[in-house]
Amino acid sequence: MQERRKYPRKDLLLFAHVYDSKSDKIIGTLLNITLEGAMVLSESKIPANNTMELHIKLPENFVERNELVFTASTRWCGPDINPEFYDVGYQFANVSDDDAKIIQAIIEKYGFKD
Repeated sequence: MQERRKYPRKDLLLFAHVYDSKSDKIIGTLLNITLEGAMVLSESKIPANNTMELHIKLPENFVERNELVFTASTRWCGPDINPEFYDVGYQFANVSDDDAKIIQAIIEKYGFKD
């Protein structure tokens, strides 16, 4: 299958929960991130084409903000290698320049080195 991403996925050494901004409940753990989207490990199956406002709490003193807030749509959801979990692919909507800088900082600081 041909890769359609503009930016390659970057697996992370960062353990960060991803929250539903409406309920403030954890929907999963961030596995990887690009400037276009993210993959989250979730205990729940999340339907495709579900648009949500999400946020990730960032490590203290990492950047000037303590969380990254974004709107994202579920592009796909499938079983993880561990059958108790699901991998969920999100596509970001309207990433601001400031958010792009934070995402790039996450990739640079916490991304696995190639």
